[in-house]
Amino acid sequence: MFRYPRIVFLAALFALTMFGCGPSGDKAKFRENAAKGDVLFHSSGCTQCHSLDGTPMYGPALSAILHTSIQVVRDGKTVSLTVDRDYIHRSIEKPDYEKLLQFESRKMPQTQLSEEQINQITDYLISINEK
Repeated sequence: MFRYPRIVFLAALFALTMFGCGPSGDKAKFRENAAKGDVLFHSSGCTQCHSLDGTPMYGPALSAILHTSIQVVRDGKTVSLTVDRDYIHRSIEKPDYEKLLQFESRKMPQTQLSEEQINQITDYLISINEK
């Protein structure tokens, strides 16, 4: 029926790759992780020090942080960086490694979270910052 079945097949494959045929596995996993991270964030005591609405608290507010330029203290030196997934993850995993300059003297407790739980909270914080 088609003179160029290979071209049609490649065009269809390209369209599915570019536009998908529904939520991708990665997006679905991200949403699932974010939902679990929401529960963990609120049940692990994070809200005792961090707000999600910009309200000043003991620790930095965690709303509207993604892709912002910040200054942190690392090994006694001030370093400029952009908040991304790696920074958020690292801040939960190793809270004393880098401290926001204005929160340098404040202590965040070392978490007892698994790698999976840290990823879930990271995805949650990214999800609320993308809204």
